[in-house]
This record gives sequence, C-alpha cells and structure tokens, in this order.
Amino acid sequence: MKALFLIDTPSQVYNVSDAISSYGIERYDVMINDCNRADTYEQLKNTMVSLSPQEMIEIPRETGDIEKRIEVYAKYLNTLRKANYSHIFFSAIRQQWQRDIVCSLECPNTILMDDGNATVIFYEYLFKDRRFFDFPIDENEERRTRAEQCRQVYGISTHQPTSLSLFTIFDLAPLPWLSVRHNSLNHLSEVDKDVDESSVYILGIGAETVGYIDLEDYVQLIVTTARLFEGKSIAYVPHRIESDALQAAILEQGIKVSRFDKPIENQLASMECIPGSIVSYHTTALFTCAKMFPNANVYCARPPMSVWNKAKHSHVWNFTACNNYEGLSVVYKYLEKEPSITTIDLTLN
Repeated sequence: MKALFLIDTPSQVYNVSDAISSYGIERYDVMINDCNRADTYEQLKNTMVSLSPQEMIEIPRETGDIEKRIEVYAKYLNTLRKANYSHIFFSAIRQQWQRDIVCSLECPNTILMDDGNATVIFYEYLFKDRRFFDFPIDENEERRTRAEQCRQVYGISTHQPTSLSLFTIFDLAPLPWLSVRHNSLNHLSEVDKDVDESSVYILGIGAETVGYIDLEDYVQLIVTTARLFEGKSIAYVPHRIESDALQAAILEQGIKVSRFDKPIENQLASMECIPGSIVSYHTTALFTCAKMFPNANVYCARPPMSVWNKAKHSHVWNFTACNNYEGLSVVYKYLEKEPSITTIDLTLN
C-alpha cells in the first residue's frame, strides 16, 4: 500500500502526519507546489522535515503562459499513474493543479484533508449538493481554449468524482457520496507547557490583505480585542500574508508585534513558556492550539458580522457557491460549537 499526498501550505503537513497514522500508511510520496503567496513555500519546506516520503516532487512557481502553468505539474502524470497508488490525499479543492491530478488518476481511495476552516464552507455549499469542485469559468475564451488543449495533450481529466472521502477535524455527518473520518489531531500531542497567565497572543488572519476589511478598521478591531485583556502583556502575531504597513499601524497603537518564520503551532512548541491566552477571529489555529496546548485559554473573538461587510464583495478565489461573507458566517457557527474554544462577542464603539 502506497499513498500520494498533494499539499501546498505548511499547515497541511499536519494533516499528512495524522493521515499516515489514521490510515496506516507505510509508504508514501509527497508532491508540493510553490503556488501560494508570501513565504508559504519556504515555511512548507521547513515544516516538511517532520515527514519521510519515499519521493518528494517539487513543483516550482510558474507565472508564465497558461500552458506552462499546467505543464509544470502535468509532466509528472505518467509517472504518477505508473506508481499505482492505493490512496491519494489532497488538501485544496480550490487549487487547479490538485484537481487536475486527482481527477486524472481516478484512485478509488481519494481523500480530501482539511483546507483550514474552509472545509465547513465546502461542506455546506458544495458537498451537500454532491459537488466537489467549483471553479469559475475563465472568461478569456482564447486562454480557456488553450488550457483545454494543453490538458488534452497530457490526458488530464477534470470530471468530478462521483464520491469522495473526507478526513477532518470537524464534526460533520457523512453523506451517501461523502464518507467522513474524524481527524483527532493525534500528531498534536498535548504538550504540558509552562503558561504565563499575564501574556496574550492575538493571532492575525490576513483579513485586510484579502479584502475583508479596511486596514484602519482592522487595526481598531485588534485594539478592541486587546482591551479585553487590559493589564496583560499583549503581542500581535501577524499572518504570513500581512503587510509591513499593517504591522506599523498596530505598533503605533502601542501593541507589540511578534512575527515568526514558522506556523504558530511550531513556534509555541519551541517555547518553554507560552502565553496563557491565545485569541483570534476565524482561523484554524484556534482549533490546533486548543488541542496542542490545553493549559492555555483559547478564545474566538467574534465581532458583529457587519465588521466583515467588505467580504461580501471581495474576490472569491476559485469558488462560486457563496461569497466570503456567507462563508465566514458558516465558520463562526462551527467555532461556537467547539467546546475547547471560548467565544467572546466583541462590542465595537
């Protein structure tokens, strides 16, 4: 039995570790792709040291013509077909390179791992309707035709599978076309850390960068959150995609900024003493930190949904079934259900 894992962000490495254990995978290959923004790929490669694949296939960044962007991964398809994998795990239904490989290999044991909190959005808006991919149609007809021709050359299929398996941390009911296996995050063994009750980390979510909120309003949201912990030492931990301008604006408010070159879970694991409170708005890190560091208090700071009004009109990446505001509404409902996370309703002036 040999598996293939398709991943492109650091947090997905945790999913791989859990899947290897849960599914009893002894031999596996990993394909990684430098297709995301900021320093994602560097962090991904650094996090990969915890894995021992038989082969790691690295897909370099390609920003050229559509043919080159497809060929950069499509050239491996024949090799992947010959490997005759028993399981294929993928992690991002909004990544065309993963869709193309999954649909082309047609493995009977194809498993989707969590794509952060987006999993619950996909479940509500896609999976319940027996859909698994929801890419918008390229309005550039000439480029769309070239992409189709390139896929034909490499024998790439984009037909939706009739069923899928889901490996998830969320409490989701199986469907006739969707089997569900719970991911208990076994790799995140409960770490008995010393806790500094006077210290607080506010975790960034990249909301201003992706157009959910203006910079000024995001800074005020962070300031309001910090006031919940008045008298304590507060540090804002930027998301990897957040700008220097945002960090400077937060510093001007008298809030310390601590930027790390690794996922927050890895950073906390490397510390002898961790903050007593970890707070954010709608990030998967709330779930993982609550599991990994039970001695800490983990909070979801939930502002009025009107705070995210811009998300109604912000760009929705490779997904058409709902807008970003509707997706956030779903995420907050699931966060509220999680017993290890305390939800605090924020009141803004």
